[in-house]
Amino acid sequence: MKKIIFLLLTLFITNFNYAQNLLLDSIVQKNGFPFQNDKNISFQGKGWDVLLNEIKQSNSVLLGETHSTNEIPYFTNAIINEVEFDNYFLEVDPYSVDIIETKIKSLSPEQLNLFVKEYSTNFSFLEYEPEFALFKNLVKRNKKVYGVEQISLFADQMIISTLKETSKNKKVIEIYEQMLFNSKQLADKEGLEKYYLLSEDCLQKLDLLLMLKLSDKERKQIEALRLSREIYTKRNHPLRIQLMKNILLKQMPDWNNKKNLFKFGSVHVPRGETILTKTDIYDIGSLISNIEEANFRKSLHIMLIEKGEDDNDNTSFKSFLNVLKDDQWYCFDLRPLKKSILQNKLKVDDIYLSRVIKGYDYLIYIPKITESKNISIK
Repeated sequence: MKKIIFLLLTLFITNFNYAQNLLLDSIVQKNGFPFQNDKNISFQGKGWDVLLNEIKQSNSVLLGETHSTNEIPYFTNAIINEVEFDNYFLEVDPYSVDIIETKIKSLSPEQLNLFVKEYSTNFSFLEYEPEFALFKNLVKRNKKVYGVEQISLFADQMIISTLKETSKNKKVIEIYEQMLFNSKQLADKEGLEKYYLLSEDCLQKLDLLLMLKLSDKERKQIEALRLSREIYTKRNHPLRIQLMKNILLKQMPDWNNKKNLFKFGSVHVPRGETILTKTDIYDIGSLISNIEEANFRKSLHIMLIEKGEDDNDNTSFKSFLNVLKDDQWYCFDLRPLKKSILQNKLKVDDIYLSRVIKGYDYLIYIPKITESKNISIK
């Protein structure tokens, strides 16, 4: 008798799972729309038309990306060529963004090339050619660009050099010079030892600087360097997200009520809990969604993902992969899936996929990605 009950239960579970997979496949197929790259920093096709219509109706648009590709900056440029945004937010610290933006605006092409040659390795994601080109495009369009991130391990020399140039305190300038010298001495080291920000010497000098007379601007940057160091040395991801939210809140008077475009790693911008399945952090996407909702406006959350060379690379997205054809891009509306989950019609056991569906409005599938190269020095 127990054996029969077990067999019946197994059969029921198998049939239930099969029916759920069929429903998932059906909803995905009905809400997937192809579009194509037209080789002119734009796209054409139903998927592109659907997406642009949603973008135009949304106050804040959040792109969740895979970093360091050629295709996603291209996609972003295509959007800003079609839709007018007031502000652009990227995953680089605000001090580096301000320095690089100022140099682009103030230097001649020859001077800018020299600056890039000396400091491009300090640029974080802007070190990549297509990202830097996108950034320059936005600056030249007079869009306000905001950095939202801790200071990169690579950025210390550019930031400290800029502080040294503007400081009027001789003692402080001497400390900056010592820090720059020590940072350059470590550059040829291996592993974590090459990063001056992680060193005890850096911590001691940051603490010493904070005891001296500094301008408000200097103090903020020294405190940001110290906090960034703490995030790295303690591997404190929750603190990092707190910092990113804090930066956004401090900037909010400037971007609230305006048209905003955010481009961050896909873990940061779902409207619900993070897609990192071993934590329950609510990242900046959740904050922005709540702010827009509280102001009776709309945020749009878009996740971009590439097709892996092996189906095992995309096990969570098999229902989407079955729809893809040739070299077409695809735009999937995830909201009907979310609605079916909330109505208890569809059960998604894959936690990662479930969080993607609940956190994003659209999933964009890129047929093939290519890795971006660093800025070429002329």
